[in-house]
Amino acid sequence: IELEKALQITRNHLLSPGRETVPLADSPGRYLAEDIRADRDMPPFHKASMDGFACRKEDLPGPLEVLELLPAGQVPSEVVGPGQCSRIMTGGQVPEGANCVIMQEYVEEEADEKIRFTGTYSESYICQKGEDLKKGDLLLKKGTLLEAQHVGMMAAVGKSRVQASRRIHVGILATGSELVEVKQVPEGAQIRNSNSQQLAAQVQRAGHTAELVGILRDDKGLLVKKISEFMESFDLLLITGGASVGEFDLVPGVLQELGFSSEFDRVAVQPGKPLTFAQGKGKVCFGLSGNPVSCFVQFEMIVKPFLCWSAGGDLPYQRIRCRMENGFSRRKSDRLFFLPVVLRPGGECAPVEYHGSALLHALGELAGFARLAAGKSCLKRGEEVDVRLI
Repeated sequence: IELEKALQITRNHLLSPGRETVPLADSPGRYLAEDIRADRDMPPFHKASMDGFACRKEDLPGPLEVLELLPAGQVPSEVVGPGQCSRIMTGGQVPEGANCVIMQEYVEEEADEKIRFTGTYSESYICQKGEDLKKGDLLLKKGTLLEAQHVGMMAAVGKSRVQASRRIHVGILATGSELVEVKQVPEGAQIRNSNSQQLAAQVQRAGHTAELVGILRDDKGLLVKKISEFMESFDLLLITGGASVGEFDLVPGVLQELGFSSEFDRVAVQPGKPLTFAQGKGKVCFGLSGNPVSCFVQFEMIVKPFLCWSAGGDLPYQRIRCRMENGFSRRKSDRLFFLPVVLRPGGECAPVEYHGSALLHALGELAGFARLAAGKSCLKRGEEVDVRLI
């Protein structure tokens, strides 16, 4: 099936993790479960944007009598009248009667504690009350994946605790008789299990938590027993390996035997065609490719949106337009193709050199994927492409 159809199917079976209240300091990486609104006007008063003197524009260039000094945080005690001013610091509250702030660099002191403006008037240097936000204005929308900059925004409107979606706890299982754990030294035809660690990092980056449940050999009876147990512990299980059509690709059949409904098992994308999505009894399982690059792409293109939508978020795809540094061609063009690319100075991108979806090292410099529609077999040098950043 096409990628867009696969995504729509997953949206019909989203999880419902619920919500919880968390301290503001613990909110980064969480999905916001409430709208955040301004609790007062921002700024809450007319505020000086420069060090200088608050006065009336019509009285310039002076001379002006200095009434008081207004550091940030002090409420003015004097009203500025004709021929008067108050010295004010950046962030200070502009006194009543003043309609501009003149920069201190263009002020000369005169006798009798008076000053004169020596510059040319250009702007008021006053931030107007409510200029940024009015009380009740929407600051952050429910579903936002919170980052560092959002913490400061919420602090500014008095949110010391926020409502966030509960993190989805994801189980990650690797299958394959050839696999050994990372700390082991492979022997003979064995390889280390890199996919589980990679997926765990992707889950965490997507705002949720992951638990590695180990490696299972290609044994149908063992897979049935252990997957059944794991599904009791997790709402979502990611299984890497065994999702294709070979003699030892057992995962789709095991899920069916356990009573799961397989919604799809092939997606028309390259890399990453064999991909199982199964659901049942309020649980969800993705069977991902055992090839590292394919597994990475499958998570980014399908599992990550599923996790985001389940938490109430709206996935913020980041795309940029780039020119191809070199040409690229592919032999088959029957599927949507995600070409791994690196970014170059000057708005160009270049394909990552890799020889198939099993080559993990291709991900080392990866910046994103250029999208080639089905039916398009080549990109010319200098041609513009959409690059989806990771």
